[in-house]
Order: sequence, then structure tokens, then C-alpha cells
Amino acid sequence: MDKKTLAVLAAAFAGLLTLVLLTGGGAERLSAEPVVLASAGGESVTWSSCPAAKCLTVYVAPWCGVCRASTGFLKAFAEAMERAGVPSRVVVGRGEPAAVADYAKAFGPRALLDPEGKVPLAGGVPQFIVTAADGAVLKRQPGVPRIIEPPIPEADIREVAAFLGLP
Repeated sequence: MDKKTLAVLAAAFAGLLTLVLLTGGGAERLSAEPVVLASAGGESVTWSSCPAAKCLTVYVAPWCGVCRASTGFLKAFAEAMERAGVPSRVVVGRGEPAAVADYAKAFGPRALLDPEGKVPLAGGVPQFIVTAADGAVLKRQPGVPRIIEPPIPEADIREVAAFLGLP
């Protein structure tokens, strides 16, 4: 390699290293500002707090056809993660308040309402967001592997859990 190529590579490496150091190594973190949402049952809940090593959020929207077709699976998956010790919540948002509240009924009174889109998303819906107690976003996964109709096979729940790094 000639000196000019080495100098270009060294400059590129230094720039990349600086970028990694300035952005915290590329790790996404939740905002320090708490995101407080109302539940379908009327309680205020701080979405951005995670009381365990890992928490699961499933974000859906009332206008999303895939979300609606996957409601049975998403509800069963969140319930299975709760049984496995992973605090889980379903957030229904990014729609007209009445449509958000109506769709949230499918997930029960613990569903969180986010018509204004306060919860940060990267990509489409449905979206799985796995967070850590310190606010780190461990994994984001938009979409579902496929539409799974009830009854939901346990193997499908285990497959998605393993992909997301959950028990």
C-alpha cells in the first residue's frame, strides 16, 4: 500500500472512531424525559421505565392492517412474556384518539394509549421494542414474521422470543 492510501485509511478510521465515541458507541437509549401514557383502564403509566433487566413493548396502530391481523398473536406473545418474567406492555398509538382507544380494547385495560406518537419508533408498526433497566434499547424489530391465527402455537412464541433475546 502506498502512503497516500494509508493516510486516507487512517483518516477514515479516525473519523469513524470519533463518531462512535461521540454517539455513545451507537447504542440507542431512551430519552431521560419520562414518557407518561394513559392506560385503557384510565391509569397513568410511565412507559419509559423498565423495572427489570429486560422489558418488552409491542407498538401497534389502529390503521395498521398487519397489526389488526396479528392482534391475537401480539396479545398472546405479550402475555407469554409476562408469564416468563418479562414486564410487557402493548402501546396503541399514532392515530385518532377514538380509534386508538377502540383498538386498545382488544388488548385489555393495561394497554397504553399513544395517539400523539410520544413513544419513539424506528421503522414501521407493529414494532417490538426490548429495553433494559438503564434505558438502553436492546432490540427493535418492526413487523411480524408472519400472520399467525389463534390458537397460537407455543413454538411460534418461543421462536419470536428467541429472536428478540427474551426467555
